[in-house]
Amino acid sequence: MTQAEKLITYLREQGWQIRCVESCTAGGLTAAIGAIPGASDVLDRSWVTYSNQAKHEEVRVPLKTLETFGAVSQEVVLAMVSGAVQRCAQPTLALAISGIAGPSGGTQDKPVGTVWIGLKAPNQEAIAQCFYFQGSRQEVQQQAIEAALAMPFQA
Repeated sequence: MTQAEKLITYLREQGWQIRCVESCTAGGLTAAIGAIPGASDVLDRSWVTYSNQAKHEEVRVPLKTLETFGAVSQEVVLAMVSGAVQRCAQPTLALAISGIAGPSGGTQDKPVGTVWIGLKAPNQEAIAQCFYFQGSRQEVQQQAIEAALAMPFQA
């Protein structure tokens, strides 16, 4: 069973739906979930918020947070998952990914491969974890997707 299949099964068992907010994975997380038969039982919606403006407009990440901490930060992914679950009528798990997939764009403080993943489960505080992935752009993106799919089981 793939990690996406495990997540869908888990969400069904909990009676939860899922929302995803993605930046550096550009919809890859949602595609991995949506590729599984029966995903429509749990997959509610998703946003690809590549730009800071999109993060602000679509899931209400405060501009001040983006300016202060940068898009690739704990504070931003926590705001992304919190924004994703606003106005949810059903119990909803949210996952958010923001990172630097490369091959350029890294800095000394945030090298290529730096990825923050946020998680917000119903009735729990949002959490975030930083990862440092290695490899090509596609490899960093795939590792980020796999880490996000696994995160609900590690929280």
